[in-house]
Amino acid sequence: MSETARGFVGGLVGGTLVSLMSLSLMRLRPPVAISSNLEMIPQQPVNAGASVTLKSLTMYKFAIIAFHGDGDPQITITVIRGDASATLYGNEQAFEFVANQSVQITAQNTDTVVRNTPKIEILSLVW
Repeated sequence: MSETARGFVGGLVGGTLVSLMSLSLMRLRPPVAISSNLEMIPQQPVNAGASVTLKSLTMYKFAIIAFHGDGDPQITITVIRGDASATLYGNEQAFEFVANQSVQITAQNTDTVVRNTPKIEILSLVW
């Protein structure tokens, strides 16, 4: 993971993003309460040719999804966000920003042996 990505993920987990969003939302009238939730989807083995759902369809008001890129390149990750979808490989690092959309994440093993998915973190904010 690059230093920039590591710093961003560290800030993401450390609450920096929550603090910045809190400052922005404090300007709203009437004042609002903000809560955050960090979901960790650990690496998972996927059997040869199999497909698994890593995150079932979930609605987010605001979320950032971090793909760590520590999975195998033979794993194809599909992120369905609203009406759009994006595909990446298990060894690719990426961030996906979500606002007022539903998200579903699936993984498919395209190899003939068991392979691992990447670790995924989802930071969501509710206000």
